[in-house]
Amino acid sequence: MKKAVIFLNGDPPRKSEIKCEELTDSLKICADGAYRYVKKICVPDVVLGDFDSIAAEKIDKRCRKIRFKPEKDFTDGHLALQYALDEGATEIVIYGALGGRPDMAYANLSLLYQAKTGGAKAEIRGGGYTVTLENGAFEKSVNKGACVSMAPFFEGAHIISTKGLKYPMKNVTLNRLHISLSVSNVALADSFAVESEGELLLFTENIQRRTDK
Repeated sequence: MKKAVIFLNGDPPRKSEIKCEELTDSLKICADGAYRYVKKICVPDVVLGDFDSIAAEKIDKRCRKIRFKPEKDFTDGHLALQYALDEGATEIVIYGALGGRPDMAYANLSLLYQAKTGGAKAEIRGGGYTVTLENGAFEKSVNKGACVSMAPFFEGAHIISTKGLKYPMKNVTLNRLHISLSVSNVALADSFAVESEGELLLFTENIQRRTDK
């Protein structure tokens, strides 16, 4: 099972969000301007993009550099994730996808679906939260008291039932008008379970991350 770590040019990850073993055992891909913070964390294997945010000559010579034309049809995040898939990655962690430009943060959520259609499982980490794309029945480990929110990835998703959340949900259809029904729930223990239908964005908070920088 090949792993990849992608660094995007949004808000840099907190120290506690990065697991050292992931950096050691994973393909490390950096998108363009993210190199400004990544160089303090590790030497990426690949830096790609149109290099409009940082000059290519400022990048460590040990990194492979892949340049794209500025007039491209895809974001650097899309290109970075596709590179990971092409290299055979089946587990992908994405940093720097949130914060910064709101339109880019919104677009970066689609990377989770891009990974799924490419046969990989991806997660976004940032700001003390982990974002994943779920479907069907699943169980998640969290810290007791952590915030848990859900939203439909497409037009709608159906929550059949939940267990282990302060505000239980049963037979609830989420759509663009009723996303608030599943925002800011609370984990009652160190795990919770959801049975659902449709692509569901899951936002889980690690409460230990609130005060670190």
